[in-house]
Amino acid sequence: MTPRCVLVLDPAAPRWLIANASAVLGASVGARGDVELGPGLVDATGSRWPAIAEIVVPVLAAPAAELVELRAAAHAAGVTALAFPDLARAAATYAELAAAMAATPAAEVHIHGLALLGPDRLVRGLTRGLRALGDPVTEAVR
Repeated sequence: MTPRCVLVLDPAAPRWLIANASAVLGASVGARGDVELGPGLVDATGSRWPAIAEIVVPVLAAPAAELVELRAAAHAAGVTALAFPDLARAAATYAELAAAMAATPAAEVHIHGLALLGPDRLVRGLTRGLRALGDPVTEAVR
């Protein structure tokens, strides 16, 4: 059974950080193997499009402090919570991130985003009160 997947991001983070956290968390979800790719697509002109994940991924917002609480609540509920910690910003490699995490108490790790994976009922219960991530863009993106 495919788990429900929801991204929860800090809306106060800069756009580049929201985008980076989303990309890293999405790649992490895909690498875990919990989500299947759909079949490749073909448009009306016969052009082929590579497959993407078959699931819908809501993108919700929660302040950084709530992300820490949400991670703990997910763990307690048995829901996988993949986190994008603040320490990742300064790490040039995964080894550097691992060393920074090993040297930092959990209470001092701040989170910019989470990917929650688990049974639909549990993930919805954890995220029920969260709103959709709003669009911070005030001008057209080219």
